[in-house]
Amino acid sequence: MINSTNQTVASSGDVVASYLPWTNPLNLISFDTYQKTLYYFNTVVKPVVVIVGVPTNIISCIVFKRQGLCDRMNLCLFVLALVDMTYLAYSMVFTIALWIKVVQPVVGEELYMKALYYALGVSHGWREASALVGLVIAVERCICVVFPLQAGSLMRTRTMGLLLATAVTSMQVGFVTWPVKQHVFSVYDNTTGQIRWKTELASQWQSSSFLMSYTIFEDTVMLVLVPILNLILVTVATGITVIRLKAVSSWRKEVSSFGSEAHVQQVALTKMLVLVSCVYIGSKLPWIVVMLASVLDPDFSDTGHNYNIYKVSQLMAQLFSYVNSAVTFFIYLAQSSRFKVELRVLFSCFLPSAGVSETKMPPKI
Repeated sequence: MINSTNQTVASSGDVVASYLPWTNPLNLISFDTYQKTLYYFNTVVKPVVVIVGVPTNIISCIVFKRQGLCDRMNLCLFVLALVDMTYLAYSMVFTIALWIKVVQPVVGEELYMKALYYALGVSHGWREASALVGLVIAVERCICVVFPLQAGSLMRTRTMGLLLATAVTSMQVGFVTWPVKQHVFSVYDNTTGQIRWKTELASQWQSSSFLMSYTIFEDTVMLVLVPILNLILVTVATGITVIRLKAVSSWRKEVSSFGSEAHVQQVALTKMLVLVSCVYIGSKLPWIVVMLASVLDPDFSDTGHNYNIYKVSQLMAQLFSYVNSAVTFFIYLAQSSRFKVELRVLFSCFLPSAGVSETKMPPKI
């Protein structure tokens, strides 16, 4: 019950009837199906992902800090885990609002709608900040593989820290107007006899041509161009990394029967980061597909007669985004021997048999 735009369709008897997007009989699925999907998504699926993702990202932050944030890649992975943890924890704002709506429908409906519109910009900011940090990691690793001798001197750790801080801050600034540019208000529905909630641009926005132009710019750039450009750059950087890594590995096999220890370490680290990038690419594609489909097909949108399937598709795409922020810990655990050893050291007080001397730590992988 987000948009009150009416749509007119002709019945078989040429009688014109007016429908709200979610009640339109041309919908591929019913509104009740969408509501059930929304309920289980917020009461079962997302809480499980958050319960797994928040603690594991906190552990990742601790591990990378112990490994040393003076190393550029440790710093990047620390920031990525911190942003992902914040993104997942913040997403529970909408889930809690929905839980209140289930218990107290009248109060909860207002709270849920206001949370959905006034707090959504911050959530978008954390999501795109995670993607931008992932882009920095993909490009950094690509440079290390393509220019191995020059990579160490191209950027200092302090400069990388400033770059990461700028990336995270800029994504929040990009969505800073979301809480103030929209106005959520209630209307009485004469048909159902119930209160419905609508949203529209705030009056000061509608009366200002500059603010209206900025809104179009913001929505186009931050919600369409930035995600697509980020996905393309990560894909290209990852592809170059994989191709170059294969070429270097083949060359080393030809000239030597064994690789140097440093090379083996870098190959292992690169493979782990490539996997992180591939998971991101796979998680972002559904979101891009849904977004492009809504642009190409007006009926597949908030105001179209396929409103219900559009909203369900958004939920599924959002789920992939949450999962991407929750699984990196398990990638590190499976791919990095140093991460595993550091983890055993960290938890040695709880698992004495797993204690490992820090002096026997393997090289950084």
